[in-house]
Amino acid sequence: MKNEIHVVFAVLPNVHLIDLSGPVQVFYEANQFGAHFNIQYCGLDSDVDVVSQQGLVFKALQSFDNFDLNEGDYLFIAGIDFHSIQDGQLKVGYNKFFEWIQDNYKKGVNICSVCSGTFVLAASQMLNNRTCTTHWKCTDYLKKNYPNIKVINDQLYVKDGNMYTSAGMTSGIDMALFIVEEHYGPVMTSKVAREMVVFLRRTGGQSQGSIYLDFRTHIHPSIHTVQDYILQHPLEKNSIENLAEMVNMSDRNLTRLFRKHTGISINDYKTRSRLAHAETLLRHPGYTIDFIASQCGFKDPRQLRRMWKQHYGKSPSEFKLSN
Repeated sequence: MKNEIHVVFAVLPNVHLIDLSGPVQVFYEANQFGAHFNIQYCGLDSDVDVVSQQGLVFKALQSFDNFDLNEGDYLFIAGIDFHSIQDGQLKVGYNKFFEWIQDNYKKGVNICSVCSGTFVLAASQMLNNRTCTTHWKCTDYLKKNYPNIKVINDQLYVKDGNMYTSAGMTSGIDMALFIVEEHYGPVMTSKVAREMVVFLRRTGGQSQGSIYLDFRTHIHPSIHTVQDYILQHPLEKNSIENLAEMVNMSDRNLTRLFRKHTGISINDYKTRSRLAHAETLLRHPGYTIDFIASQCGFKDPRQLRRMWKQHYGKSPSEFKLSN
């Protein structure tokens, strides 16, 4: 197929299912919108079943050495059980696999890891003198055991050349969406994110905490509905009256419950969500401040600049130049 991009997922013993299935689903959904990702899977040995950490068994996986990847293709290393890593899983039986990763990297294949998959790359010596990330609870162990690697503690994913590493679990989805955008642009990425009910793609430079996560630790369904609506409709005024009517509450009750369950006011949440959306758009080199303001619900570029300065201490133009 013309312009087909191969994406091979290495399914290793004790693999975590979400580390594997999240990015797989991104590329699958992208194909439904016209992308051309050829999704495949490999294991260490075609004669040995792979048992995931959650108990699901993978049978008859092709051995990794049956795959001939080309420049521009992708190899994903899904995360494996961290305790298995500590117990020495990567010390026996992985040498040929490590060599295969190194050979693919030299050919220009993009190498990607999700969560603790970073340790596979570290053990293969692929990350020496490189920048990477992994799950927050694994970073100290990674630093201690691989001192030649520069580990970023609080970032969703890191791209260093054609080496991609992501943080914990669902951040693999964010990294895969970023890859889709690199090839097919933000319009397709937004379609995929919406299909997967990922309201707005989080960028690599964003903290592992964000507007999409930090204020959703409650279980109140009506407040979730209001939050979802605000995130999905940044161009609307989203008045408290309209939001309250949406969830069959009084204005006063919604205002009280929203602050109780999220810790911030509705207006503050609206501002933060618009700024988060603006941050995503600011990373696009072709978008002007005027255009971004118009897409994020700000009255004009001046309001965007003022609110950005208040929250981040610098202008959006300075942020755009630094990214």
